[in-house]
Amino acid sequence: MLICEKVIVDNIGRPTLVSLFQRISALLPEGQEIPKAAIAMTSWVVFCEWLIADEEQEKTFVQVLEVMHPDGTPSPIRHSMPLKELVKHGQGTRAYVNITGMPVSQKGFLTVNVWLESDSQRVTDVCSSVVEIEHTSQPPTPNDGGSIIHALVPQQPAK
Repeated sequence: MLICEKVIVDNIGRPTLVSLFQRISALLPEGQEIPKAAIAMTSWVVFCEWLIADEEQEKTFVQVLEVMHPDGTPSPIRHSMPLKELVKHGQGTRAYVNITGMPVSQKGFLTVNVWLESDSQRVTDVCSSVVEIEHTSQPPTPNDGGSIIHALVPQQPAK
């Protein structure tokens, strides 16, 4: 599984993944707290490739995706998608989910989990990938490493 900004599919179905994600930086005004349910309104994609054995080609599979906050609690992002066409002969069946909104309320590592189910039973291990969520008042530089998406949090009114 890979997490990226977007997937471009050419006219014969070959995917190109653009800008793999490693970190999201939420830019906060100095001295401000981030709202508990803050979401960075950025688009992102979870791309998976599943190897389905020839003897399992008659089964129906559903890819399940969940996003967990750094403290282990579930975010509102959860998705189920049936795999429509299974690729035979050891070739990978590709599936990707376009998502708008990245939970940025907690610092730490956001975990994206995916697995396959058949007949409402999990039939694969859970595959996980992480994206670091950072809260900062200074914009990161390109030398900070990896792909970085900026999330702006508006200044809260004084109390």
